[in-house]
Formats: sequence, C-alpha cells, structure tokens
Amino acid sequence: MSGANASAIARCHFMMMPMKKHSGSGASGFSLLEVMIVLIITLVITGAIFQVINLATARSAAEQVKVDMFQEAREFMDQMSRDMRQAGYPNMRNMDQSVFSVLTMTPALPIIDDLHVAAGLVEVTSGDLLFEGDVDSSGVVSVVHYHLSQTGNNCPCLQRSQLPKITASPLAQSPEMYQVEVQGVQNMNIFTAYNNGAIVGLPVTISTNSGTTIAAVDTIQAVLTLQSSNIDPQTHQKPITTLVTTVRLNNCSQAAIGYQTSCQ
Repeated sequence: MSGANASAIARCHFMMMPMKKHSGSGASGFSLLEVMIVLIITLVITGAIFQVINLATARSAAEQVKVDMFQEAREFMDQMSRDMRQAGYPNMRNMDQSVFSVLTMTPALPIIDDLHVAAGLVEVTSGDLLFEGDVDSSGVVSVVHYHLSQTGNNCPCLQRSQLPKITASPLAQSPEMYQVEVQGVQNMNIFTAYNNGAIVGLPVTISTNSGTTIAAVDTIQAVLTLQSSNIDPQTHQKPITTLVTTVRLNNCSQAAIGYQTSCQ
C-alpha cells in the first residue's frame, strides 16, 4: 500500500471516531439557597415600595382634605363678608316716605318695622350675627342670621338663614330656616364688634337699651377655627386651620333714629 493511500485511510478513520463529551467539573445554574435569598430581597424591596406608595397616597388624601376644608371655610367667609357689606340697605334715608306701610297703620309702627327698610345690624353676640339688608340685589330686604350651633353632626357648626323681611319688629321676624355652612368649628367666640377701633361689649341688640350702641358699630370681625374630620397620617392629629375676616360696614342702623352713623 502506498504512503498516500495509507495517509488517506488514517484520516478517514480519525473522522469516523466518535467525539468524547467532556463534562466540566462546575455545574451551571443557581442553588436553592441563592434563589431563596433573591426572593427575600425582592420581597423586602417590593414591600418598601408599596409602603412608600401607601404613605404618599394617605398623605395626598390628607392634604386634599385640608385644602377642601380651607376652601369651604374661605368661601363661607367671603359670602359672610359680602352679606355684611349690604347690612342696612336700603335704609330709611334712601326711601320715599310714601312707600312705608307702617305710616298708615294704627297704631303707627316704627319705620324700621316696614318690610321695605333694612334695619342694619339687629344683634351681635359671640356666636350670632343678625342683620337686615338687600344681600342679593333683588330689591327685597332679607333677614340674615349667622348662628353657631352646638348640636348636630360634626358640630359645633356655623349655620346661615336668609328669609324675606316681613312688616314686624326686627327682633320678631319669621323663624329662621338654617342651613349648615361649615362644620368642625373649634372656637366659641366667632364675632367681635368695633366702634372706631374700640371693641364693643357683646351682646348688643337693636332693642331700646343698646340701640345707640349697635347703631355706632362700624366694623365686624369674624374668627373661624376649624378642625378636619380626618386624621393626618404623619402627625396622627386632626388638622386645624384658622381664618379671619374683618369687614368695614356702612351700618345704617335704624336702632336710634337720627343717631350719627357711618352712613351719614
């Protein structure tokens, strides 16, 4: 056999020999302990993420409650300020005397009893503000009463009543029909009256004894402290907010006819 043939046979024999599989000494993959450690770490991280999300959600809800409470109180104070600025309109100085039904009645009643005339401030106490005025520019005199109520859900709360005036004494108008305006009121001394910067002792009414005093009131201040019904998740306390409004009045009170008021 020639050398060339022998070499070719040897190469064919080598190619036909099966290849041996070599198994490495190190096996690929993770052990059970490693998998458990990874799962524990993943659970801890996931739990922390959900805790942060829950805290952020609760915090956002608490902040929204405070914003809603402040907005509700702000709108109430704005409405009360608008109402008070209309106290005493229209007063008898703006009216044609011929329109007064009280002039033809027997016995004749005081002009402030006529339904066409707004008596101005009628009563001011620490928790009540009662006055007459054309508060909605309708041409009709309304009797407006803000009252601090101690009873009811989420009370103490401030209530508001507005009814058309009838021909009767300002202190003997129709029974109030209250609607709750703000809840969770914390302070009992809501209203303060001033005369030329000096505090007026309360209560004052349009009655004979204090008529001249209430006729001279030119400023009303209202302080409102409210507490939320929900607990803040961070402080674990119910949030509290305080608002203050001060209104300079054109108090054309008819409590003392001819008495000098801010309308003269």
